[in-house]
Amino acid sequence: MNNYITLDGYKYATSAANWRPVVNKPYKERYTLAGDLDVTYGDATPTAWEGDIHGPVTARATGWGTIATLRTSMAKKSAVNFTDHNGASGTVHILGQFQQKSTLNTWDASGNVWLVSVRLVIV
Repeated sequence: MNNYITLDGYKYATSAANWRPVVNKPYKERYTLAGDLDVTYGDATPTAWEGDIHGPVTARATGWGTIATLRTSMAKKSAVNFTDHNGASGTVHILGQFQQKSTLNTWDASGNVWLVSVRLVIV
């Protein structure tokens, strides 16, 4: 298990408090006139990761992303490569309103880290 994710070729830390996988099991439920539950399931199982990605102003080390590389990846209107903490890899679409919070008052300070809320939907 890694203590980072890889998104669009760069490593990023995520917030342990709110970074989570979301698995959607599509279904349609209804009750019949006899009172029985009737459930139909879809073939797909859409999966996503949601939470805050850490975008530091200065990269931790070679191969690590910054807020600038993260913003470039978020601006793409296509799928990008992704590897989760467990080493499972694939492609995702980066979705969301991209709310960004600075951890310091000086936004461009080399020690500052931006917390960016995202939703990564696995293709």
